[in-house]
Order: sequence, then C-alpha cells, then structure tokens
Amino acid sequence: MHMRRYLVMGTTIAGTCLSLLSGCTSNPQESMPEFHGRNQQGVGEPGRLSTTEWAAYLSDQKYLHSIAKPDVRIRLNLADAAQHRFALSRLKLAGKTPENSPYLFKALEQRRQDQVARGYKPGLLPPEPNSLAGSAAIQEMHLIEEASAGETTAVAHDGLGTASSTFPGGAIYTYVDTSYTDSGGSALGDLTWREEFDGGYNVTINATGNLALTNLKRYRVSSYKVEESAARGVEDSYIFTEVGIDSGPVVNEAPRLSGLTVLAPLDVAFNDNLISVCLNRTWTQDCDYDLTGNLTSVKLPLKGSITVTSSHVFDETAINQLKTDLATGVARPDAGHLKLILANVGGGCDVTDGNTLVAKMGQFWNRVSLNADKKTFSWDLTGTNAAFFDDGCRQMQDSAKLTALISLPLISAGTRYRSSITLSNDPAAVRPDFVFKRITLTNSCLAAGTEIEMAEGKATAIESLRAGDHITNPFTPSLTIMDTAVGIETTPMVRIRNEAGRTLLMTEMHPIQVVARGMVQARELMKGDLVMTRTGPSKLTEVSREAFTGNVYNVKVGSVAEKATLGADQTAVYANGFLVGDGQIQKKYESIAMQPKSGDMLARLPSRWHRDYQLSLQRK
Repeated sequence: MHMRRYLVMGTTIAGTCLSLLSGCTSNPQESMPEFHGRNQQGVGEPGRLSTTEWAAYLSDQKYLHSIAKPDVRIRLNLADAAQHRFALSRLKLAGKTPENSPYLFKALEQRRQDQVARGYKPGLLPPEPNSLAGSAAIQEMHLIEEASAGETTAVAHDGLGTASSTFPGGAIYTYVDTSYTDSGGSALGDLTWREEFDGGYNVTINATGNLALTNLKRYRVSSYKVEESAARGVEDSYIFTEVGIDSGPVVNEAPRLSGLTVLAPLDVAFNDNLISVCLNRTWTQDCDYDLTGNLTSVKLPLKGSITVTSSHVFDETAINQLKTDLATGVARPDAGHLKLILANVGGGCDVTDGNTLVAKMGQFWNRVSLNADKKTFSWDLTGTNAAFFDDGCRQMQDSAKLTALISLPLISAGTRYRSSITLSNDPAAVRPDFVFKRITLTNSCLAAGTEIEMAEGKATAIESLRAGDHITNPFTPSLTIMDTAVGIETTPMVRIRNEAGRTLLMTEMHPIQVVARGMVQARELMKGDLVMTRTGPSKLTEVSREAFTGNVYNVKVGSVAEKATLGADQTAVYANGFLVGDGQIQKKYESIAMQPKSGDMLARLPSRWHRDYQLSLQRK
C-alpha cells in the first residue's frame, strides 16, 4: 500500500525589533506560505524481494549489525558488497528501483565507485570529522526518536519506532525509512518509508512491531537514509537501537512503566499552549523561559520522573557506571539523546557539556536520581543546570522541535533490561510518551527613546509604557497595551528618514507599513519607498544600517474584544510618527519570511532529479 499527500513546508523564524525608533515590513503577496516540497510515504512489501534476495538481505543485515554498534550512526561503505546489497534491498523493499528512481540509483552507484576508487575495504568507513557528531554549528541529523517495547502502553505486544532526519537549509532530496525487527533481524512489522523532494527540514517516519511474532525478548529499531544537499552532495547513513533484555535469563514479566511526570519545560507564563523561549528580548507577560542573560546558546530546563510498576527496579549499578563513563570521556552511545531541531530552517543541535564542541549526555545523567526503593527515576536539569545546547541553535524560530530519548536501565531477578521513553513535540511522531507544547525561540522589540503616540494625544517613550496603557490606532479610537518587551539587539539596525525629517531606528525584521507593499520588514526598505505616517504617505530619503548598544522594546496591543473589530495587520502603533506593526504583526511577518520559497517544483529541482520526481507523481 502506498499513500501520497502534499505537505505545507515551513513555519517561521520569530524575532525582530525596533530600536530607539521603530519600523519593519514584509510583502504578503511575495511571502505568503504556499505548498512547498512534495512528500510521499508508504509501506514496504517483503514480496518485492525474491526468496534468494530476502535471504541475502537478512544475511547482509546480520553482517552489518556485527560490525556496527547500536546507537552509533554510520555511513554505509558501498565498496563493501554486503553493505551495497543491503542498501539496494532496503530501497527495493520500499518499492524504489532504477526504473522509477533512476537518478537516485545512479547517484548511489557513483558513490560506490568513488568509495572503490578510494580503496575502501569491507567493514566500516573511516569516521568523517565533524560530520556525524555535535559541534558549535547547526547540524544535519539522522536519529531514532522513539524505540519502545510497549512498556508504557496499554496494548500488549505493542512495539513502536520512529526515525527523524533534518538538514540545515533543507535538502534537494531525502529518503528515510524505519523498520521494527527482533534482534535476529526477523520483521515484526512493515518497513515504512518517506521521501521528500525539495524538503528535508523535518522528516519523520513511524513503524510498529508486533512482539508476539517472535520468541526473542530483544528488539531493534533501524533506519536507513539517502539524501542530497547542495552543500554535500549525495550521502547515506544508517542507525539502529535495541531495547529489551540486555543480559541474564529470559523472564516472563516484561517491565511496565507509568506515572510519567514532566515539570519542565512547560507553558508557565501565559497559558497560551505555547512555550516561549526569549532570546535577546523578553516579554513581561509571555516569556516562559528568559535567555536574555545568556547571549551565546540555548539553555532549557528539563525536569520529570517515571516509575516502574512491574517487579523490576531501576539498575543503580548500570546508572552509576554510565555516569562514571560519561564523566571520564568513555563513549556511551546508549545514554540516549537530547536534541533541539530548528523545524523552520532545518538542522539542529545536541545537548552538550558546557561549551565543549562534542555532543554529550553527561549533564543529563549527572542530574539523574533514584528514590529509596529504586522504583522511581527522576531528572532535574533546572536553574543553572538547565540543558545546554550548541550555539548554532540560538536562532529565532516559530517552531522548534525538542526531542529527548531517555534510556532506562532496569533489572529484575538478575535479568538486565533496557527500556526508553520519548519526550517530544514532533507532530509527526505517532505516540511519544510525553508531548511538549509548541516551542518558539523569539525576539521582539522597539528601541529606547522611540516615541509612541498615546490615545490621549501625547507621545511617550516606549520604555515608559506599561500593560493597560492605551495607544492611538488609525483603525479604532484606541488599543490597550497587553504586553511589553525589553532586551538588546546584536545585529546592526535599520535607520530610516523621511522627507519631513523624521527618523526611526528599528531591528531589521520589524514591520512597517509601505503604501505599495503592505507590511514590510525593515531590511526590505529602499530609499524612495512611500511609508505611512501619522500625517499620510511620506517618501523615505534615507535607509541605512547602524549598530545600537541600548535597550530595545516592543508592545503587543489589542484586547480580545478590541481585536475582534480589526482586520489583518491592524494592531499597529505610531512610532516617531511612522505606522509600524506591534509584536503580533512582527511575529507574523517573521514567520512568513522563514517560509521556504515556493513555485514550480521542476524549476526548483536540479534537472538530474526531474525524472525521479515526475515518476514519483505516478505512484499510487
């Protein structure tokens, strides 16, 4: 069975401001989100492989797992005949052949020939520096997001696996699959797959497993990926993880987990079903987590606990060994992961230890504790111990995906068991154990000294405004200030001057009303533009950039009742006489600016991918 659907790609970066003065706008006709990219997903069919091919696939899979390690992502060595066969069989299971995906197979063959020419022998490829590990830059990622054996579900024999992929700036083409098998490689469910043309920002695919189909008590979730990007060409990767019995005698009772409690991060400030993380500026009313004192990274609190209700207890010895290994630099890929993925622009960051450039889980495990009877496992990364993510993820985002795969060592009657839980706000993940609310990384502001026209007719410096004050608005007698923001701006700001001699200094993303184009971000302004002012349209005589070291401010205006009488983009204020958007309009156009540009797919795709794309449209 195959399913085809179209996906609206993109959410948007949230963040801009006005400084000392104000301004900013974006053209809705040019920037409104449209259908972007094309994705298709489906289910693999074992019948696509002959009996001989299926036997070879299982043999090649066993070989691959004998040389690779769980939780360690690798590039396949296509110069190795077994790995090459495995990759082609995996694609054939998904219904992909040289006939319906000609360039994909041509690219893989070229990759195989290149690896043969480099003299690669059977076995693993040499590791590629910085390509598969965390660094201070935003990273391409391929991960197992969920791997469970039904420990937290009410459904018997219910296994679940989820794989995710993301690439900074998106990819030309992405294929990702997921399979759920026992540790011997026998399928416990269908291989599932997904491909995207001109997407790759946040690709997620789920697989399920019926554990009753095997007598083994250890299970495997695996994922294969092929991707082409403009930056790195065609690459592939493979990763698998295992859950279930680790060692010891087989016992009849499987672990049962319940009572999962998550206390951070939460929507704590405004109860608006949104976790707002403020970067350089913070809203007085709606800022759940304030990062204004930390200018180089993203730090998020993580706190929670889970209880085992079966005969098992959490394995204190294994947990202490994990802590010791991580503290002394011993690699422990089975430690789980914490990842922050920038769903708007692609790519993401791992949790790190301090300012190191290597992804580590030491800071998480250092904050893990067990209660006296070892039945409750808790983590507390709050305050100064909040989870520290790489510098590259300190970007304004309307949608950030936080995913935590927490590994749980258990023991009962001498049998060691590995379980895990997943905490995530990935909307495509089928059943995480806990769902965070949507996370935004945001900035908002106008600058100190900017004069805002009040309802009573006087002008007041923006830094003096408070919630409850009333401002002048051209569409209604007055609007109530609902929230204010204050912070800094590290990027040079935009200075405008009009023919009347008025000036305004604003962050580059702040919206300002342009007569011919609607709300436009300040960075898009040009000398000669007609902008709206308190006295009517006025031509800009200067548009320039300048650094600003003072505080920047912004406001959100309009109560629910007041906004009910307004149209789109009408929660505006007069700043130094210029009509500019408030924080709500600003966020809207920052989001629009983050949307990937759309248009005809063949015009966007390199010609080498045209035939694959056209054939993909014909699949049912």
